[in-house]
Amino acid sequence: MRFYFLATAVIGLLFSTSLRADDGDPVKAAVKGDIEKDWTIELGSGVHFGNSRTTGLDSYTTVPVHITASLTVDEVSLDDFWGGVFRGNTEFFFRGFGVAVPKGVERRILGLSLGPRYNFVQKGWPVVPFVEGVVGFAFADSRGYNDSAGNNIGLGQDFNFQFGIAGGIRYDFCDDWFLRLSGVYTHFSNSGLSEPGRKNRAMDQAGPELALGYRF
Repeated sequence: MRFYFLATAVIGLLFSTSLRADDGDPVKAAVKGDIEKDWTIELGSGVHFGNSRTTGLDSYTTVPVHITASLTVDEVSLDDFWGGVFRGNTEFFFRGFGVAVPKGVERRILGLSLGPRYNFVQKGWPVVPFVEGVVGFAFADSRGYNDSAGNNIGLGQDFNFQFGIAGGIRYDFCDDWFLRLSGVYTHFSNSGLSEPGRKNRAMDQAGPELALGYRF
């Protein structure tokens, strides 16, 4: 508990220092023009719910934590397309993640992933909607076994592939700091590599995530 209080205090101090550097008006700093910094780094977490797709439909609850680095790969464009509704730019991100499994067969998953993100950047808006896709790989402490009904449950092996999609909003406090709120769907499975010894059971999870980011 002390750790969370300390982390909150540090984040608050960093925010206040950055916002004072923008003349005390974070919204004005964020909307004065398109932000031109290319890299971002962010720390996020959330909670996901779902099941391993088995005959028994065992429920899973997972808690992901991730560090993501993103690179802006193009300029803001599409100002005149459909009245500028799709005005925005593209990022490419790299992510390292760990997943705790408080409810489910496995106990942890660690992995790396990457993918594109499109930001819908509107003039004068500190709120930026976005969509993204992700692919990657992960290692779990797989514990495949049969339940009382004889159903093979849990992931088939330690090594798994990952893919997912997400959408949400980014709120720019200023040129440097932002918050990202996402709705996330993610999938883990081994593409049949564990068969025939163990069935290829998949985890399909969905839930909210919140991340704090810094732009440089």
